[in-house]
Amino acid sequence: MTIRFVWRSDAHLADKPPRSRIDDWASTVLDKLIQVGEIAREVNADAVLDGGDLFHIKSPSRNTHELVRRVTEVHASCPCPVYLTPGNHDLKYGSLEHLHETPLGVMFEAGTIRPLYDGHELVLGNVRVVGVPYHGPDYDTNRFTTITKGDEDWLIVVAHCLASPDGGTLFDKEDVLAYPALANLDPDIWLFSHWHKDQGIQEIAKGKWAVNLGSLSRGALIQDDLDRTPSCAVLTFTKHGEVDIERRPLKVQPSEEIFNLEGAERAKKRTMSVDAFATSLKETLVTRTEGSLLDAARQADAPDVVRERAIAYLEQAGAK
Repeated sequence: MTIRFVWRSDAHLADKPPRSRIDDWASTVLDKLIQVGEIAREVNADAVLDGGDLFHIKSPSRNTHELVRRVTEVHASCPCPVYLTPGNHDLKYGSLEHLHETPLGVMFEAGTIRPLYDGHELVLGNVRVVGVPYHGPDYDTNRFTTITKGDEDWLIVVAHCLASPDGGTLFDKEDVLAYPALANLDPDIWLFSHWHKDQGIQEIAKGKWAVNLGSLSRGALIQDDLDRTPSCAVLTFTKHGEVDIERRPLKVQPSEEIFNLEGAERAKKRTMSVDAFATSLKETLVTRTEGSLLDAARQADAPDVVRERAIAYLEQAGAK
């Protein structure tokens, strides 16, 4: 028996577009979901697996009925069931307790999309799929280490969390799972969402894989988003105990037709200014033996507007 899934994540649907976009955001993202459905039909998929953040706005009142209707129509036309692990943008107050108040909760109740988290699992043939929903910036390691195999040949985990080959933290605010830490656990395949960066498909140990393709949508004015082609993945499990994971790029419009490129250039210059200031401040602190942090900021080699903003922040933080 051959089992086949299509993987997608982080659509971030909303009525209003990000400031960086000049196209019809909702229609563009819905088109990507339709493309994923067409791929599912083409490969005769048993299910679509979604890593969460289907909606971008957490507050239910800020998602129109029209948007929810359009999302429902797209999923009603999908040739196979869609299973979703909730992300932080799907949850009001970031809590599963309020899931029933959200558009996603309504879709779960209506059966348009099926839940994939905690007690909700998917078992098809010799493949079992479990979900780890977003549960805050400090990850509960038990949610990962306690996932163990039963009678299935293949164990897949859909996890809405940051993960990378090196791990660590992101901006000292949120944990990042390290691939090597997962290599000795029971799951065979980790499907990661939450981080929009495309980190590819990687074998983290013999026969164990991490699929981390980033967001289905591109909303930010950073180089990765301008150049990146959103993708989904097709996972095929054969009756001979083999697995094939294939990246499937989606059709997207040229950057100049959907992005405010002048805004992108301004954002790039701002980033360069901040980076230059940080480097200058670091060098000043290393070479100076006297003076305060505020003095170092005042003398840092950076544009006036960047230096003044940094001084204001330091003063608010009580620096002297």
